[in-house]
Amino acid sequence: METKWARFIKASVQVFALISVWHGASAMVANGTMTEPLLLRFIDPLAIPATLLAVIGSVAATQLRLRGRRKVRKVVHEEHIEPVQSIEKSLYIEQNELLITELKKQVIELSKDKEHLIYLLQERSARLREDPLTGIPNRLAYEEQFQQEFQRWKRFGNPLTFLIWDIDHFKKINDYHGHAIGDEILRMVAQQISSRLRSTDFLARYGGEEFIMLLPGADVNAAHLLADQIRLHIAECEFRQGNIRVSVTISCGLSSFEPGDGLQSVFKRADQALYQAKSAGRNCCWIS
Repeated sequence: METKWARFIKASVQVFALISVWHGASAMVANGTMTEPLLLRFIDPLAIPATLLAVIGSVAATQLRLRGRRKVRKVVHEEHIEPVQSIEKSLYIEQNELLITELKKQVIELSKDKEHLIYLLQERSARLREDPLTGIPNRLAYEEQFQQEFQRWKRFGNPLTFLIWDIDHFKKINDYHGHAIGDEILRMVAQQISSRLRSTDFLARYGGEEFIMLLPGADVNAAHLLADQIRLHIAECEFRQGNIRVSVTISCGLSSFEPGDGLQSVFKRADQALYQAKSAGRNCCWIS
């Protein structure tokens, strides 16, 4: 494409040529050498004096040099800016990578802290539901489990039996042998009962010398059979510590869940059955 300066030079040349030709033709006509129409028909419009062409060329060259210098300066400026921008871009990328790395480290640390916190909460929750003396679930755990089994029984209607255990004459054992021996007997009874249970059964220390038990899937007759086996086993396991010998027996009251039952009604019947077992001479299991 023709640039503005190329068009300007071309137009200037044509204008100067026409002016020069016109002036020359006018002089020839005035002298009578040639008529104007015939002269204009044969004159070359580009027949320009050398001086005029030199002037026009000089002006054009000057403008072209100026433009060239501007282009060179622009290129130099761009070449100077480009490395600076490249350096800035590299620094920006490096800073972003460092930031991302630091954020990843923080996420990992937070994840570790979260896992540790969950572990501590689970550990604390387990301790809150564990009897510190016997190591079996405590009354809080029992209340939660009792509610869950009751809701499961209401939904599916499978057999569910509730039992209350009590160590016979436990107050006399504490008074005669001391509370340290009494604590050891509590541990022994808890271990002996637990060793006879299925994984689905539940045993907890209710308080003092009382234990409660839930037997999902077992009707009252099956539960009574198991309870009697446990009672006989504990009666045979005489407690021994050094020279101390203690005969330990337990009594049990049982009640199965029946239609229309609630938690309190089942507990009350089992407690009444335990009272009847105590009244019958202890070391026995009674069904209500």
